[in-house]
Amino acid sequence: MLELLFLLLPIAAAYGWYMGQRSAKKDQEDMSNKLSRDYVTGVNFLLSNQTDKAVDLFLDMLQKQETENEIESHSQFEAELTLGNLFRSRGEVDRALRIHQALDRSPNYSFEQKLLAKQQLARDFMTVGFFDRAESLYILLVDEPEFAENALQQLLLIYQKTKEWKKTVNIAEKLAKIRPLENNVELAQCYCEYAESLSGESAVEKRNILQNALRVSSRCVRASILLADLDISEKNYQKAISILENVLYQNSDYIGEVLSVLKSCYKALNQLDSFELFLIRAEQTVKNDEVDLSLAKLIEEKDGKSAAQAKLYQQLTKKPSTLIFYHFIQYQIDDAEEGRGKESLILLHKMVGERIKQSAAYRCSNCGYQVHKLLWNCPSCRHWETIKPLSI
Repeated sequence: MLELLFLLLPIAAAYGWYMGQRSAKKDQEDMSNKLSRDYVTGVNFLLSNQTDKAVDLFLDMLQKQETENEIESHSQFEAELTLGNLFRSRGEVDRALRIHQALDRSPNYSFEQKLLAKQQLARDFMTVGFFDRAESLYILLVDEPEFAENALQQLLLIYQKTKEWKKTVNIAEKLAKIRPLENNVELAQCYCEYAESLSGESAVEKRNILQNALRVSSRCVRASILLADLDISEKNYQKAISILENVLYQNSDYIGEVLSVLKSCYKALNQLDSFELFLIRAEQTVKNDEVDLSLAKLIEEKDGKSAAQAKLYQQLTKKPSTLIFYHFIQYQIDDAEEGRGKESLILLHKMVGERIKQSAAYRCSNCGYQVHKLLWNCPSCRHWETIKPLSI
């Protein structure tokens, strides 16, 4: 009997080991199945725009895995990096900073992993507005090929926010070498900002910078306007006229922005007839309220209000416009006799004027942001040269 017992002990041990392995495997499968179900639930939350619930669920999953040692050593870094990113996405940047700083300082991770930690740490600093700290990290990442483009893009954003335009131009030029563009709007606008920021420098230096802007983006109207301003300051009106008239072909959306300056240049040369010919040519090229109103004003100065009123009436029949209608009513008021008819016209003129005041004159073609004055960089989406004049 005792001998039989000794014979059965190895069998019992083997059975115990087998059952233990099955139990462990079952627990692991249960855990894996639970995590899979939780993951699918989290994805469904994201798809239904329930971001907060998705973040809470993913955080809970990661924390449970860490607590129960379910994460293998080789994926511990990825899990902690993701955990920090999730904290940042829900506004808990202090917790994200602690996690990413710990990853960066840990001796247990490779050089490449620490570069990833530095990248996310820089994003944390950007989120809370610590641009100097983010800048120092991105400068380190610029020397790493896999991180260079993103680091340069972020440095460009930092220098634009801090209005350090010389640094901005330097970074934008480096980006242009990595990612060449036929029409580099952002670099051209950075050149313009840099030129405008210079105060004591010579006109020659500013002119060279603005020529660089036109070299990388031939459609940069802002550079043309600034170049014309330099010529006007030197009383070189004919050259300024050539530059400003070219805006019609460079980017006709902005032709209305240069008409008053263009008229003053022609007036300084006593050549208003040439300005009228340009307006007629512009009217045939593009539909623009400012062109029509400028032409009507010039006709009024030469031939009187009746001729100008007839011109505006002609424009209204072709293309209805609130702005042109507003000026047309003014001519009607001037011609009307005293009485209820004139009072009605005055009331109508006032109502249309209020409508124009309330309407935005410019809108971003990228995000729809509306504003009452021309801005070269959209405050909403941060895109350059997307804010365009509106026809009211």
